[in-house]
Amino acid sequence: MANIYESLVGVIAQHWKAHDNKYPQKIVLTPAQFAALSDLRRLGRLALNDESAIPESDFLGVLLEQDAATPGCLIACDGSEVAIATS
Repeated sequence: MANIYESLVGVIAQHWKAHDNKYPQKIVLTPAQFAALSDLRRLGRLALNDESAIPESDFLGVLLEQDAATPGCLIACDGSEVAIATS
């Protein structure tokens, strides 16, 4: 069962592979997905004893947005939408 962090890493890696290492335009998450991602990022930093601030505006260099009306998607460099599968 993939969590939001693993799902995002996977969808970004697939995008890079399919688009000659170009970055996607952005990732759009529901507020709940965004909160889950933030929690996992905080937990990872805690495990590494890293107290630095977690960037809220991007993930692996990809712009993050919140939208309650989205199911969660990546907007590819060509404008197409790719669903983010989480369970």
